[in-house]
Amino acid sequence: MAKFYAIRIGRNPGVYTTWNEAQKQVKGFPGAIFKSFPTKDEAQQFVDKDAEKKTVNPDEYQAYVDGSFNKSRQQYGSGVVILKDDKVIDKLSFGGNDPAFIASYQIAGEVFACIAALKWAKANQVDEIAIFYDYQGIASWAEKQWKANAPISQAYVALFDEVSKDLKVRFVKVKGHSGDKFNDLADELADKGTRMAVEE
Repeated sequence: MAKFYAIRIGRNPGVYTTWNEAQKQVKGFPGAIFKSFPTKDEAQQFVDKDAEKKTVNPDEYQAYVDGSFNKSRQQYGSGVVILKDDKVIDKLSFGGNDPAFIASYQIAGEVFACIAALKWAKANQVDEIAIFYDYQGIASWAEKQWKANAPISQAYVALFDEVSKDLKVRFVKVKGHSGDKFNDLADELADKGTRMAVEE
């Protein structure tokens, strides 16, 4: 029975008739979304639904960000994994204990991980970066879909607006603890950050 392979997010989104062709579009592509269907119409609908229907710029870098919190140390940690062409090119791990943000626990770590990724992009003359996140506020606060009421979200929005100038930022949601190796690595780095000395 014929199958149609729908690539919603990949190197070249679209419908493919062989797994061999479809696999080329998703293998090693961070955040790829794809599924097989018995009919071409169903496959096309999957591609079109909420699709970021575009070919990702080959110059784009990817950053997986995550946060953690160590209750006994009262310290949040941030982890960032920077990728290019499916290769890890840098890893960031650091902690914070600002009293204004401790009440936000690991969310503070997530927020500062995203800001660190954007600062890294600017420092390395990167024009486009995709942020892979598992906490929805990372995208929703930055894109003004959520109102910034808490100290952490207000600080994040102000920093994001400042740091993201002249940067093309794309947000990609990933499921936490879903077995994505880069997301798991960001999680490990964030956990490590909760035990590191905090830089003044």
